[in-house]
Amino acid sequence: MIDPQLLSLIISAVSGPASGIAVALLCMSGFGWFLVKYLLPQGDRHLKDVLDDSKENRKVFQDAVKVMSERLDKVEDDVSEIKIIVREKL
Repeated sequence: MIDPQLLSLIISAVSGPASGIAVALLCMSGFGWFLVKYLLPQGDRHLKDVLDDSKENRKVFQDAVKVMSERLDKVEDDVSEIKIIVREKL
């Protein structure tokens, strides 16, 4: 149970001449609690999702580069063969 003196002090702080400061402090502490409890963990989860997605994209890109490199090697081999055939015919 709340002590009557403490309750009297809280009521006088909220309704007295410095009530604006008391209400502002109360609102700031409420927002701080909401920030720590809900907003920051959501941002952390979102950042983790972005990083995981980035890792997956990097892996796909590396695989694509490997495939394109192999295809380019084949094209270079074909071009070399074509050059040899053209030189022989000239």
